[in-house]
Amino acid sequence: MMDLNRRLIIRGLAATAAATMAGSSTRADERRTYDAPPERAADFVGRIGVNVHLAQKGTVYDRYYESSILRAIEDLSIKQIRQGVYSPAPGVTDTLYTRMRELARLGCRFSAVCNDPSDQYVTTPPSALPLIYEQCDGAIDIVEGGNEPALLADPTLNPTLSWLHQRGLHETVRRELAGSRIDVASPSYIQGNIALAKPLAGFADLSNLHPYPGMEHPETRGPGRLGGFRAAMVPVCGGVASLITETGYHTALATASAHLPVSEAIRARYMPRLLLFAYLAGMRRTYIYELRSSFGRGPADPESAFGLLTHEGRPTAAYRAVKTLIALFSGSRGPAAAPSPGPASPRPIATIGSHEDVQGQCFRRDDGTILLPLWLGVFGWDRGAQATRGPVSRSLRVECGDRRNALTVHRFDDEGGSQAASVPLEDGVGRIEVSDRLTVLEFAA
Repeated sequence: MMDLNRRLIIRGLAATAAATMAGSSTRADERRTYDAPPERAADFVGRIGVNVHLAQKGTVYDRYYESSILRAIEDLSIKQIRQGVYSPAPGVTDTLYTRMRELARLGCRFSAVCNDPSDQYVTTPPSALPLIYEQCDGAIDIVEGGNEPALLADPTLNPTLSWLHQRGLHETVRRELAGSRIDVASPSYIQGNIALAKPLAGFADLSNLHPYPGMEHPETRGPGRLGGFRAAMVPVCGGVASLITETGYHTALATASAHLPVSEAIRARYMPRLLLFAYLAGMRRTYIYELRSSFGRGPADPESAFGLLTHEGRPTAAYRAVKTLIALFSGSRGPAAAPSPGPASPRPIATIGSHEDVQGQCFRRDDGTILLPLWLGVFGWDRGAQATRGPVSRSLRVECGDRRNALTVHRFDDEGGSQAASVPLEDGVGRIEVSDRLTVLEFAA
């Protein structure tokens, strides 16, 4: 009798343990659905921009404008350009505005940086804006206050100069360019200067951020987190929307700078994630710094290692990654197809499994194709060893409500490319691998 009871007790404990484990497994396997109206892929692409320096004579932007800069902008299909502007003066600014008009004819739009009197090089007076707008053929969408004003250089004067200049920009745009729909962005105060900035509520339509993550991954919750940069500007600009006018990674691995580097492979891994993460966080624009490295001072100089193109003009893996991302979200580059009259929301799509650190959202291309980018928002750079970590991956079950037989999966790599493969589905159900390299599921219309 005692043996029977013991067996019953053991059997009961085993059943309880099994039920507990099953319950834990069920709780770990979250079901995430993507049945809300998708984001427009074209809207995402239209918010990607790049920094250039067309006015700096004798630099790579000047010497190689036609052979490299213009060609790269066309090759990448980037339409948003950030450029400093200056009071039009014959013989001084002719080249700058000629080039800006040329880019405008290609469909490019500009965020125009207007430096305040605290800048050590040149000031852009608000009174010059109407003529600048005319010189650019009206292709300015955003006017910015000073670029990283040096408030700490003269704490008693420079905050006031910056405030007065910003007020002047806003009043000039509203009074003299009222029909232009130009947004006025705040100055791009760096973190050490924000505490000195005077409140700009009423004079800034957008909060202007330079959230460089350093060696951190785009989704970091550490010091380089995007939300921290955004929150820091709320006392200055209030609750207005934000844009990122500079961000990116540099690869100067020998630097002694506090702005820490990553490898080129990690930069290529992070860059598509950086752009998608910023968009999904609500950033109005995200301008990559920069198109071509301005200097060639060697592996210890960060300013020589930010470019999507090297100082010598070679495309980097990050360049290829941005190009691959834009091409996938743009669809065919052939003759424009009529927008698909497909449903406003995607077919029911779900992923099942552990979604810890999983980032993703559905997008709809104009041809009706649904794209679902998925990635693990984790770090891939070993700072201590200064080494690229291998990708980490996780399996998820995917369910497609229209019960299709296969879907196309685009897997990005650390060289800036992607490989497309067909994944079989049984009655609309299959398994996919997601990793800290971007994966994009493509559901054809």
